[in-house]
Amino acid sequence: MTESIKFLPIDCLYQGVAINPGATAIEDHQTSLSYHDLVIQVEALALALAQQLPPQSRVALCAQNHAPHIIAFLAILAAGMIWIPVNPKNGAQLNRKLLQRVDPDLLMIDRNSADALAFDPGSTLKTAHTLFLDGDQSPHIDDWIRPNSGKPFSPARPAVDSIMAIKFTGGSTGEPKGVMQSHLNVATVVDNLQASYQFTREDCNLTVAPLTHGASHLILPILAAGARHLILPDSNTDTILDAFTRRGASVCFMPPTLIYKLLEHPDACPENLPHLRHLIYSAAPMPPARIQQTLDRLGPVLSTLYGQTEAPMTITTLDNNEMRKPELQSSVGRACKHSDLAILDDKGRSLPAGQIGEVAIAGPLVMNGYYREDDKTGATMSGQWLRTGDLGCLDKQGYLFLQGRSSDVIISGGFNVYPSEVENLLIDMQGITECVVFGKPDDYWGECVEAVVCLQNDACFDEKQLRQTIKERLGPIKTPKRIHQLEQLPRNPVGKVVRRDVATLIQTQQLARHSEMTK
Repeated sequence: MTESIKFLPIDCLYQGVAINPGATAIEDHQTSLSYHDLVIQVEALALALAQQLPPQSRVALCAQNHAPHIIAFLAILAAGMIWIPVNPKNGAQLNRKLLQRVDPDLLMIDRNSADALAFDPGSTLKTAHTLFLDGDQSPHIDDWIRPNSGKPFSPARPAVDSIMAIKFTGGSTGEPKGVMQSHLNVATVVDNLQASYQFTREDCNLTVAPLTHGASHLILPILAAGARHLILPDSNTDTILDAFTRRGASVCFMPPTLIYKLLEHPDACPENLPHLRHLIYSAAPMPPARIQQTLDRLGPVLSTLYGQTEAPMTITTLDNNEMRKPELQSSVGRACKHSDLAILDDKGRSLPAGQIGEVAIAGPLVMNGYYREDDKTGATMSGQWLRTGDLGCLDKQGYLFLQGRSSDVIISGGFNVYPSEVENLLIDMQGITECVVFGKPDDYWGECVEAVVCLQNDACFDEKQLRQTIKERLGPIKTPKRIHQLEQLPRNPVGKVVRRDVATLIQTQQLARHSEMTK
């Protein structure tokens, strides 16, 4: 291990203002804020939060990508409260369930996210305050902030091992779990990222992926460098390319699916990316052929990070120089600065290079545990090691090669999809007697979600209607790309349905149909 970390995450804001006080810190389609002005707004909201709520209150933040989102995030940290990011792209049913599980003291939400969530304070959050970040809903953020109050503000200085965030994840059953990340965990991510990417005050981070997801990890290290955040309201590739071409974007985190869309743009070439240094992908695998395609089209700017919510973002990294080597393009890199990495067998013993086992991580990156779920925390931790649930092996140089997951979780477009959640919805639909959901390898999505249903004799199979119902309830990410029909599901000798057997059967049937059609 290297030297211990001495700073808190909120210190990144003040480090940035010391480096570059008059420079632009955040820019979106409506707002441009200097570091000086950003600190003023963050402290005003943090003071309001501290006046309304006790320390360590749980504050859920559900918002689109824009400057007020980052201001609210920083204010939660500055007030010494616990940040709970909620992705507005989730289906309303899931987000309500997550909020009920963690029972926040305050929900901060913007107008568009409220619409997407079909938000109803009366039924969703019985005891929490609600605060709107924009629009004309009440109570509005301005109702809490009292400008020119004259009261001094000093950022909270919580213990480094206290909880900074509760981020949602889930197990193979699809039940949501709240991962408790400490201030030390998040500071470790910042230090790992800075060691890997050497951000400077000249950098501009293009924020296009959701700030409630992987893109949030770049907020603090970019600010600590005195650099600029350029936030886009959507993932339109014309707008993205314009940000690279004319607006100085030099750093960007994207899931592979968005990189593929960018590659389809006729103007995507190194000449139109004059400042780009780091195009970082994570959250889903990227096939070597796609990696090489990206390098050929955009130049040697691609890198990757591997992590999970329980050990966020920076277990390993593969930089843009290493990515150019074909033999490393199926690797996720080597351990980051503060990451202790091992491959364990089923008895918790460390395996030598070349042997496949479960990826495990130790050190200050590892979570404090699952929120109010000590039994699940104990099942995940093995002594000093966090067992990730991923299978992999290390080569003799310490490069990690993932070999799949030890659970049934489907990673589609960078998001986790839990089959049982979709199955529970399907089985409740009239006429469906059995169902199973599985992931199918896909060059674009990483994995795409597919499902098989068995129907009652008189039931009508309407794939389009089934998919629409799932989309309305769970959101587009978890909606199967295809729903197949079988008379009965295949079972193993003990009577259990095995997902991979179902997937194999469907693939066999599709190949047979294709062969018949081409005769």
